[in-house]
Amino acid sequence: MSVNRERSSRTRAKLLHAAAEVFDREGFARSSLTAVCSRADVSKGALYCHFRSKEALGVAIIEEQSLLWHRLRDEVLAAEPSPVQALIAMSFEFVRRLETDLTVRVSAKLLREAVFFDVAAAAQVIGWVTVVRDLLSLARERGELRPDVNVRHAAEQVVAELLGLQFVAQALTGGTDLGVRLGRLWRATSGCLVTAAVGERLRFE
Repeated sequence: MSVNRERSSRTRAKLLHAAAEVFDREGFARSSLTAVCSRADVSKGALYCHFRSKEALGVAIIEEQSLLWHRLRDEVLAAEPSPVQALIAMSFEFVRRLETDLTVRVSAKLLREAVFFDVAAAAQVIGWVTVVRDLLSLARERGELRPDVNVRHAAEQVVAELLGLQFVAQALTGGTDLGVRLGRLWRATSGCLVTAAVGERLRFE
């Protein structure tokens, strides 16, 4: 990588991190590019070399996390032989990242903004459904699913429930009890997905 390209890459990364901090603290609507540039310690001209608008910065933050569920799936499956248990563990790890990872948290917030929902939500949801469907297909191959489960429909339902859970937790408690709510959700719904024998072994934490 050339010196100029490396410098450009570092500047872009600084801008993304600064934007995430500003959006997290002030909210997207109230944030300004001036605040982002100040936080990143770069000029407006440098910012416009990478991002043409505040909305473009937001889309870039969302896209940075577009492969998160794919990475989590691979990490969890490497340690967990049960695909259904891996799915549950992956959902809890995602909740942990919402609490500890700035970019993950801001990306989730931005997707609830109308301007980003229209341009980015479909691709994100399709990606999430694909990951869940892959895990459920693997679970079917290993005999973990009930015979009446439609994998495609179940994957869409799981993603809908997880997204709805985030919305409800955020609205009622600011998301502070999301992990507790997630455990309750899995306890209530897993029986519709897995055989009785598998259900007895599942851990909801």
